[in-house]
Amino acid sequence: MVREKLPEIMMPERNPDCPKCNAKMEPGFLPDSTYGGIVAPTWVVGSPTKNWLGVVTMKGKTLYPVATYRCQKCGYLESYAAIQDTAPGN
Repeated sequence: MVREKLPEIMMPERNPDCPKCNAKMEPGFLPDSTYGGIVAPTWVVGSPTKNWLGVVTMKGKTLYPVATYRCQKCGYLESYAAIQDTAPGN
């Protein structure tokens, strides 16, 4: 499987307040361990589509990089799909 290069995650310029305890949250990401390395997570529009080998394919799908924030006080995590999108399969 060939991994397409994804754009940098566009993090909002502000650090949101935690919805659980109102402390400040810090930006980060949840690494996705895969064969051959670690990549940043993405959210894909629509349902998974498999090729003839049964492998999920991204061809023609719109991908959104995912940013995650962590509360510095309680540890709560909240993830957001980036506003800018790409369609590397097109």
